Amino acid sequence: MGLAGCPEVVQAQADHRRLLRRSPVAGSAFEVAEAVTAWWWAQEWPEERLWPMRLDAAMLAGEDPQRWRILARDLVTYPETVALATLLASRAWRLRVAADGGGHLPYRLTDVPCVPGELGHRLRRSWLTERLAGCTHGALFAWTYQCIRTEGGSGDDEQRLWQVPLALRPRPLADVLAGYQRRQTAGTEGLPAQKRLRGHSVHAEGAFAAGLAHARTYAAQHGHLATQRDTRVGSFALGKWVHNQQAHALVLPEEKAAALKEVDPWWNIPWSVKWQRSYYRARDHVRRHGPLNAADGFPDTHMLTGEWLYLQCTDYSSLHPEQRRLLADIGLTAQAAGSARPRRTSRTAGIDKAVDCARAFAAEHGCLALATKNISYQGFLLGKWLTAQRCLTRRQDEPGAHLQVLDAIDVWWNPPWPLAWQRTWHLIRAHARDRRQGAAEGSWPDGSDGWATWLSVQCTGYKQLHPLQQRLLAEIGITAETAAACPHEIIAQLCGTGPGLAHARTYAAAHGHLATPLKACPEGFPLGRWLSEQRHQAREHHRSTGGTWPVSTLLAALDPWWNPTWSLEWQRNWSRVRERSESAAGGGGSGIADLEKELADWLRRQCTGYGTLHPEQHRLLTKIGITAETARAAQPPAPRVGPGLLDTVLAQARAYAAGYGHIAAPVSTVLDGFPLGKWLAWQRRRAGQGRLSPTRAEALTLIDPWWNPPWPLQWQQAYHRLRTEATGADGVPATNLPRGLCRWIRVQQESWEHLHPGQQDLLTALGITPHAVVGERPAPATRSYPASPGIDHARAYAAQHGHLTPDKHTRQDGFPLGRWLGQQRRKARAGVLSTATIEALTALDPWWNPPWPYTWHRTWQQYRATTSGNEPAPDTLQHWANTQRAQWSTLHPDQQHLLTHIGIAG
Repeated sequence: MGLAGCPEVVQAQADHRRLLRRSPVAGSAFEVAEAVTAWWWAQEWPEERLWPMRLDAAMLAGEDPQRWRILARDLVTYPETVALATLLASRAWRLRVAADGGGHLPYRLTDVPCVPGELGHRLRRSWLTERLAGCTHGALFAWTYQCIRTEGGSGDDEQRLWQVPLALRPRPLADVLAGYQRRQTAGTEGLPAQKRLRGHSVHAEGAFAAGLAHARTYAAQHGHLATQRDTRVGSFALGKWVHNQQAHALVLPEEKAAALKEVDPWWNIPWSVKWQRSYYRARDHVRRHGPLNAADGFPDTHMLTGEWLYLQCTDYSSLHPEQRRLLADIGLTAQAAGSARPRRTSRTAGIDKAVDCARAFAAEHGCLALATKNISYQGFLLGKWLTAQRCLTRRQDEPGAHLQVLDAIDVWWNPPWPLAWQRTWHLIRAHARDRRQGAAEGSWPDGSDGWATWLSVQCTGYKQLHPLQQRLLAEIGITAETAAACPHEIIAQLCGTGPGLAHARTYAAAHGHLATPLKACPEGFPLGRWLSEQRHQAREHHRSTGGTWPVSTLLAALDPWWNPTWSLEWQRNWSRVRERSESAAGGGGSGIADLEKELADWLRRQCTGYGTLHPEQHRLLTKIGITAETARAAQPPAPRVGPGLLDTVLAQARAYAAGYGHIAAPVSTVLDGFPLGKWLAWQRRRAGQGRLSPTRAEALTLIDPWWNPPWPLQWQQAYHRLRTEATGADGVPATNLPRGLCRWIRVQQESWEHLHPGQQDLLTALGITPHAVVGERPAPATRSYPASPGIDHARAYAAQHGHLTPDKHTRQDGFPLGRWLGQQRRKARAGVLSTATIEALTALDPWWNPPWPYTWHRTWQQYRATTSGNEPAPDTLQHWANTQRAQWSTLHPDQQHLLTHIGIAG
């Protein structure tokens, strides 16, 4: 192919060679320029005249024009590619681009005027400047963005400047030509499968399409895509999706960026999204209320919007050019910004507005205590304002005029007791008044379930209340006499038909009991949880006062067994059996015999364990026809052991006891093919149920008096392991125990007071008492370990300072002595530190491991060092000394002894 008709291509080749020799980034710059010109080539701008002429001049005779346009792309654009690469590789040009950005990242190329202007001049295409000015995406925009971001590609960020995203690279000619050939053959053979583009995946395309659909829905409703990170459209996390698209905006394919720009032209802005949302609020205000009045401080705008607008005016010169264009669209030009005044409200006017709002709130709700901290009334944050006024009242000796107005509105707006108390009192009084007037029938406010609890607390602690609280309680019928004599009647009168009690009455009428499951919600009311809370309150009230919880009386009238000492599941099953029994008796059925398998199994379990049930459970079972006699008759017959077999089993037990000294055998024990462990476990279970014959129990006791101890069998087995290790007549040897048993002994000594007297007797028989010293068998060592260097460093530190209580970061000759001593203290408390190390450290400092907090001992050492040097103690140490005097009676005797030595006495 001849290039006689394209001399500029030949000249560009020479320029390209020169660029490669002179610039180290020429190759990278050429890749960026090639991506830019390939995008220009795909646009087919009508103003372009040089490229069509060059394409026709280089085309071979007989060549298909469409095919030749694909093949000659790089040839035709080569001169412009080299010229653009030369410009991009210039260090001075990159610094000019970075400076022309004005310290802002570009939104479009017109924000960096030198880029479209210089390219139009260099490439001799004046029309190109206007074409590139509105560009917000593509390889050239991405390069300009990174050039400004990296300040011209200086330092380590230069590599980022030359990275061309995969989606913005030109398609290989082979792929484009293959697509052309498929289109040519589609008419006769059908269109073959389209080859997927590089960097594309079916899953990613589907996910983007789904997100774009949700974005269109959101933009149709709100007019923009300035979402918060946690914004959701249905179950779709739109906020996170938009944020991810913004984070990868430079690498998005052109069609995806165009689709998002169609939804919202400002979807990807170089300033904060929070600013954009504030702008939209201001824009909406202008659309609804007309132009802004900056000179008068933006009146009629919301406080936050007005303050934001004034802030933009004060920082107008530092805003992004596109931000200034947006503000100009709502009338905030540079001239208007210069004349803007702050959005300031008169303090007197603000107080008057707040007082009017408080007066309206009190007129509607009856008191100001109901205005909690987060309450907003008529667009005013009344709750926060009242909280601030209460704090102001505590700081001022004389209240201001507006505080006196609040007193006139509601005398109890700032009571000396908690506001929660005042709110509950007001709600109860208002409801009692409505009940007397007949206006509260069936209507209950939220939170009324706790009224009975609150009233009970007031009756119980009536004498500890403030006199003014007692006066307020008298308005709802609670006086000193009624609180002490008839609190139940007062509570029943005020709350007898509360929602909780009303639902409980309905449930009891329908089911005959109140043993509801925890998750029971009849008619949407959480009755199960409410009853669970009442049971808890009843137990706490009885434990603290010894009296009866007032609500208990009301609930007991509905169900005497509403709060049983046994499980609620047992009570529910009993109620179901009783209901079936009564219905069967009324209908002539067979009663209990017709129960389903679940209830029949429950009844059999009650018969089997009848002797272990509560006496009140016996009474309930009697009501459904189960007595002690019927329970015994219904029990399955126990497998009888013949005299010969029983003697054999006892002989096996004696043989086991002869070999081991006891019959506390594990369940898995098998002796001569007989499961002795399981048989003994069964005997213990029957004994616990009171069903073991006295003869058999006596026979087993003769073999081992502690065959069925009242404590866990695991303890008995551990005791027998210890007894087996014991040797000699003097009890346990001092140094002949495994470590595990030695630790077990220490646990028993520490919990001696909680042991059963029988356990204490067994341990005493082995020589183990609370204060007995028991050694442990040294662990066999497979190798000899050298002595720790910490001892030598500890000795040097003690010789220098006189103690071994350094800070944990202390180092002695490079050795981490502080951390090492901390490890030794932990080992000593765990009982795993060697005796030699303990003796060596104790010889250096008897208090190296004190039984009180280590920080206390360090402070004591600091105080001793300060006072011994005749120096005045700092304030912190003086405060510490005063604290020790105040807490003298709670200190350890050895602590008192140490304090006495340094002149501190209680």
